[in-house]
Order: sequence, then C-alpha cells, then structure tokens
Amino acid sequence: MAARTTATSEAASGTAGAGECTWTKHSKRVVKRVRRHGKVQRVVRVRHWWTCVPQAEAPPIAPPALAPPPPAPEAEPEAEANRLAVKSSEYYFVLSRLSVKSGGVTIELNNRGEDPHNLNLQLEGDGGVPLEIPETDSEQRSVASFDLPAGKYRLWCSLPEHEEKGMHTTLTVE
Repeated sequence: MAARTTATSEAASGTAGAGECTWTKHSKRVVKRVRRHGKVQRVVRVRHWWTCVPQAEAPPIAPPALAPPPPAPEAEPEAEANRLAVKSSEYYFVLSRLSVKSGGVTIELNNRGEDPHNLNLQLEGDGGVPLEIPETDSEQRSVASFDLPAGKYRLWCSLPEHEEKGMHTTLTVE
C-alpha cells in the first residue's frame, strides 16, 4: 500500500492551527477478472482513500527579546479540544474524531472530492431544523461553530442522491 502525506497549505485551506489534520492518501492496486463479450479480461484499478492524522500544535515562533509575549487566554485549550475536521469526498465523510465535548464546537468541512458537498447536523430524535455548513466547492473548505448539547448527532450531505449513496455518519457529543 502506497501512502503519501500532504500537509494542508495555508493557500489552499486557510491558516493552519492546532487540532487540524494532515490528510494521508492511501492507494491500493486492485486486479479483477471480468467477463466481457464472452471473454474473461483482466481489469486493473487503483483504489484511493484518505485518512486524517491529527497534528500536534507546533511551538510558537518566539518574538524578538524586546517584549515578553502576552499571556495566553485560558479558554484557548478548551476551544482547540472541541474542533472537528470532516473530510468529504464522493459519497463518504471521514471524521477526525468520533466524539467531541458538548458546548461550542468548531467544525471544518474540507471537500476533497470533485463534486460540491455540504454538511448537515441533527441531534437524533430531534425533529427541528438541522444545523448546516453550506455547499462547499471542490478543493475548498468551510468552517462553522455550533453550540451542541450532549447526544448522538446524524451528519449527512443533503445534495440530491448523496445521502442515498452513503454520504452520512454519526458523531457523539459528550
């Protein structure tokens, strides 16, 4: 299995920060034998998929020794702990983690597919209007923050036929 690591670039995905992912592309050569026109033929395809490797926070670059750095706000570590990266491609989502803490959650939708995708969130059993990250074009990303109470959430793409083709998953908010 071949693996290639691609770091998210600031130009392609905005400024990089703690809690983001390095997406690793995996490839596997698949050989099938199929019958076409009465003859058995060998078909070779390459299957690709991506996985998220969470990044550790890089140490900050020290400013010149003229002034001490300002104190870090106390809420920063909690905000970083409640980030969720969602990679979308043709008819599937990959979550950077399966659960987050309740409260303010920042969700980044990173569209790595060829088609546009969106992301809807709804607490299971809730009949209200779902939370939504709007349609994101190919190779683009969208970031939104939501106040999520504890429970299981259903995530799906509401574009025509995307959910039916498997573009849905669940997230636990603890």
